[in-house]
Amino acid sequence: MKKLGELLNERCVVLDFKAADKKEALERIIAPVAGAYDAAALLKALIEREALGSTGIGSGVAVPHVRLESVKEPVIVLGRSAKPVAFEAIDDEPCSLFFLVLGPAAKDAQEAYLGAMAKISRLMRQQAVRDRIMKAALPADVLAAIRSAEA
Repeated sequence: MKKLGELLNERCVVLDFKAADKKEALERIIAPVAGAYDAAALLKALIEREALGSTGIGSGVAVPHVRLESVKEPVIVLGRSAKPVAFEAIDDEPCSLFFLVLGPAAKDAQEAYLGAMAKISRLMRQQAVRDRIMKAALPADVLAAIRSAEA
């Protein structure tokens, strides 16, 4: 199973986007993959998923996720909001870090999808890693922070 640092690439790291609310945060986080997937359908699926319960996992982190037929292996986008966004997280704190996880709909690919979300959750429990990501000047710095924490 791939590490988080292997699933992410620089074009899927969005630094300092601005969002006024949850919907706008979701719109911003899908931007890097909007050309590869139906952006309207993706946004709709994410909004429907959020209606089931917030994907804000606490400590300023949200992991919006959805499984799609058009996805063959997990796709991850990391976004950092310049201003924290109210996201109805489990700790009621606004979120600044967003990890979009797109997973394959196929049942036999579920392990990689769930594994990616588990890796994000474990990594984001570390304050030092969150701090490094928040202070990163470039997408490469974000990836370096994640890769060094996974080493």
